[in-house]
Amino acid sequence: MSTAGARAKHRPAAAFAAVMVFAVSILSGCGGGPVAEPSGDELYAQAEEVYLEYREIVNGALAVIYDGPWSVGDGAYGMEPSTAGCGDGWNFSLTRTTNVDPAEQDRMRQDVADYLTEAGYEVEGMDLGSGEVTSSDVIVREQGIFSLLTVTFVNNGNVVVLADTVCRPGDHFELADMLFGDVYLAEGYLPREESPSDALFFGITPGDPQFLPSPSPSP
Repeated sequence: MSTAGARAKHRPAAAFAAVMVFAVSILSGCGGGPVAEPSGDELYAQAEEVYLEYREIVNGALAVIYDGPWSVGDGAYGMEPSTAGCGDGWNFSLTRTTNVDPAEQDRMRQDVADYLTEAGYEVEGMDLGSGEVTSSDVIVREQGIFSLLTVTFVNNGNVVVLADTVCRPGDHFELADMLFGDVYLAEGYLPREESPSDALFFGITPGDPQFLPSPSPSP
């Protein structure tokens, strides 16, 4: 097993306890006052739950299209907490791209729509372009774990998947620090490409990069 998820494995009991305390506080209303933003193990546990849920759905959609490695968008692996559109909260976002046989795209698009429908989502579609380059989208808006999920098929064979989770309360700086510490993620801590069947992990092991670039061939 990769040590990339070692940090998450150090926390299961505390994380479970934190979730239970949070649930009880919601039910009790804490005397009717405002519920405090999650922090510490509670924040970590909630973020891990969000991450694994949305990645499971997205990876299922990716597998319907292509089960080999997809390219990871620059800075959009999907584990980096963001404040985009979330005010004082945070969310997760990812980007994946690949290229497929254009002749198969209509079937793939329907397969993705069927998969998401079976998973309980209402999907919509959108077609763009009237010249040589056209695209067709499968879209999920403001449902379940997602603020937005789009799967775009371009008629040149390119496929782009974008996913944003709904915003959650909590300090994204605190969450990022628990996940990554002060490492530079570009130095091999998150994959540059990933297959939908690859094992998911949450958090990294500082000082132990797992996805360093391949060495350049000797001249």
